Amino acid sequence: MRRAALAAAFVAALALGGCTSATPAPNPTGAPVPAPTKTTALNALLPTYPAKLTAATAKSTTVSIVDSIQGLIAKQDMVFVDDHAQLVAATSKTGSYYGVLRTISVAKTLDPLAQAEAMERLLAAAGWIERDTATNKGKFLAAMSSSSTGAKAWFLLLGGDSTNAKSPVVTVQVASPDLPTK
Repeated sequence: MRRAALAAAFVAALALGGCTSATPAPNPTGAPVPAPTKTTALNALLPTYPAKLTAATAKSTTVSIVDSIQGLIAKQDMVFVDDHAQLVAATSKTGSYYGVLRTISVAKTLDPLAQAEAMERLLAAAGWIERDTATNKGKFLAAMSSSSTGAKAWFLLLGGDSTNAKSPVVTVQVASPDLPTK
């Protein structure tokens, strides 16, 4: 009786979960078959370089990434969000890019250093590349990039600051890749 129940549960699990062949399906065209991609909650944390980077796509991607990173902080722990976003004009040494600086005042009961460090670990798991980190006297800072290809990378500075016990903060600063020149 128990064996029949286990077999029925196994068949039901296969039916619900789906079953795929261990051998790839034949490809009569010979064209390359893309590798399967795994979608997880972490995917929203890593930007994808668009087919064409414009001011509009840089803005939408950068704001979306910052929103996703901010989403790693529980809403009940956020007291106030100070948001600054702008298209930064090109200079003689740098191209134009879109930048967001978001300072999130958090509840006094939340350790902003522990929060920022946990966020940094999740971002690394999502594919961000850690460039440098430092912790010193109530402050944490992590510098990260979204790609090893600098021209296609978003840059992130993530910080936690507990030096003002009345107003602990987590900061998220993201800059898009330089926009192509006309």
